[in-house]
Amino acid sequence: MNSYMIIENLYKSNGITNYQLRNTEDLLKVHGIDFKAVKGYNELDDINRVFYERFIINFLNGLGLESRVTLIPKAIYWVEDISYLTPEDDYNLVIGGVIRSIDRNGIKNVIHTWADEDYQDKKYTESEVENYLRFQYEHDGRVEWLHVIKEGKEWY
Repeated sequence: MNSYMIIENLYKSNGITNYQLRNTEDLLKVHGIDFKAVKGYNELDDINRVFYERFIINFLNGLGLESRVTLIPKAIYWVEDISYLTPEDDYNLVIGGVIRSIDRNGIKNVIHTWADEDYQDKKYTESEVENYLRFQYEHDGRVEWLHVIKEGKEWY
């Protein structure tokens, strides 16, 4: 039996004939994913926990059944994202940045930094802070991440 048939049967045996997860209980029963066990969940405030719960169901429902099988949630964080900007002709060029997680107590930890080596000696200014939920996951063996916005209803 191939993976598609196995996952299809799991949905059907749990009464999900339209293959759309209804809630996080379905997520656990069908995919074995405990959304609360993901790294960073315990650091989210109550509002962002609700947004994450809404997001994870919507996100998985947007994938095909076989694709859902290969997705492994890795982390969820409320973050601040700051870009480093340097003037270039008539615009600002992004030459680096830092992403910090912010826990429910306001404590910040750096989770990612980057810099363009070609501009390391340039003076820069910091962009305005952008806040969003950052969902990190493995999919088909690749590590990926998404910005989750609009109360967990949209992502990119």
